[in-house]
Amino acid sequence: IPCGLVLRSVGYRGVELPGVPFDEANGVLPNDAGRVLGAERTYCAGWIKRGPSGVIGTNKKDATETVEALLTDARAGALAGNRDGDLEQLLAERGVDYVEHAGWQAIDAAERAAGTPLGRPRVKLTGWDELLDAGRGVQSTS
Repeated sequence: IPCGLVLRSVGYRGVELPGVPFDEANGVLPNDAGRVLGAERTYCAGWIKRGPSGVIGTNKKDATETVEALLTDARAGALAGNRDGDLEQLLAERGVDYVEHAGWQAIDAAERAAGTPLGRPRVKLTGWDELLDAGRGVQSTS
């Protein structure tokens, strides 16, 4: 077949995270509906949950399953921590850069706007700086 470029894709293999149970044989986090077994208040989705299979729709379906498990646990009080304060305070203490829901909506709008002139549903922002800038309403220079 005539072509200009050939890429070989051999899949993906999950890697262990310190302190999180890991199934070395399958390259996944052992889980039940996204709840990581042997790790309280820890959840997973995507290939690290089920192995390298499926497409975006598969990831969406299994992420939905994980979120449902998380929400079920939250409603049951199983996610209560042993820490006072709120999430914003914790993120600030840990130096985590984040955007709130309105920021996610701004990212979504920016991606959709970038896709429109190309006849595409969206053009994904792929760099952290781009995502954070869009989420904070900062005009990107890229």
